[in-house]
Amino acid sequence: MDRTARAFLDDLLRAHGPSGHEAPAAEVFRGYARGFARVTADALGSSYAAVGPAQGPAVLLLGHIDEIGLIVTYIEDDDDSAGLLRVRTLGSWDAEVLVGQHVEIRTRAGAPIRGVVGKAPIHLQAKEDGPRGSTLASLWIDIGARDADDARTLVEVGDTVVVAPQVTELGNGRIASKALDNRVGAWVVAEAARRVAADGSARCPVVACAPVLEETLGDGGRAAAHRVDPAVTIVLDGTHATDVPGVPRAGGGRIRLGHGPVLTRGLGLHPRLFDRFLAVASAAGIDCQIEAMPGDATTFTDVDGALDAHAGSAVTLVSVPMRHMHSPSETVALADVDATAELLARVALSLGVDESWER
Repeated sequence: MDRTARAFLDDLLRAHGPSGHEAPAAEVFRGYARGFARVTADALGSSYAAVGPAQGPAVLLLGHIDEIGLIVTYIEDDDDSAGLLRVRTLGSWDAEVLVGQHVEIRTRAGAPIRGVVGKAPIHLQAKEDGPRGSTLASLWIDIGARDADDARTLVEVGDTVVVAPQVTELGNGRIASKALDNRVGAWVVAEAARRVAADGSARCPVVACAPVLEETLGDGGRAAAHRVDPAVTIVLDGTHATDVPGVPRAGGGRIRLGHGPVLTRGLGLHPRLFDRFLAVASAAGIDCQIEAMPGDATTFTDVDGALDAHAGSAVTLVSVPMRHMHSPSETVALADVDATAELLARVALSLGVDESWER
């Protein structure tokens, strides 16, 4: 990963952009893509970066840009707790990992307000009950306000909250950060499109899209699929690494950091598109891992919306292995991230305008 591409990834990770409020992160994506692509947007806020021919059956690359976050729902005005903020989730949080976190609140004026997540100390919890598990109702955000009126001069109901951004370098080319799910996907689709543009031999339009709302409503990917009406859709997301304690391999298989992108089989995913990824990866010397998706659940990715495209699309799911998902310390191997972008680019370049995906 070269310096420019790494700076783009860091900028994406630091950007504020919880589900439904992705504008700052979207602008980072568009700013990078304007250097090599035809960039547009839609009314939901999703971003599109098109490269290659302008006409023909398109290849749609989907890597959602929203992160999980919180939204301010109430400002306490009781004497003893006046000025503390109450919040609800934007996406799926384990409340336990929020305790004690530093957070950033984005106001309508755009000014970031810093706060910390509080909870009753263990010393003051009822001893007969043992330590209490956290729920959103047991937490609050403290911004240092003197009282409710002071808090209201800074924050309004409906302002959004994310964990304070910090990208941490770990050993062996691994990084930890908030929002790797799924800024890493937005990075991969943009970087794959850049490599396709640099190659110059694409036979089909390639559209890298950073859809919004995946962590909540799922409508960003669905709208993108209808807008582009692609012949092929490649969804890029994170998947659970199972190389940590307590994560069963019976459900997700053996998925490890540093062992390459993950290809998924099952549900409505197209078997020949899966085979194409395997063949291209083998020819390029890119190691891949395989996971199966059972038929008793959705993929919980933008695959579910992509399958709803107008005339149907050949869809596949490619993932970056990730530890500690939906936490402030999501962790990936940069080598996996870069290899995934390279694989997406090579597959996109391999696709021809006359290929039939009928089954």
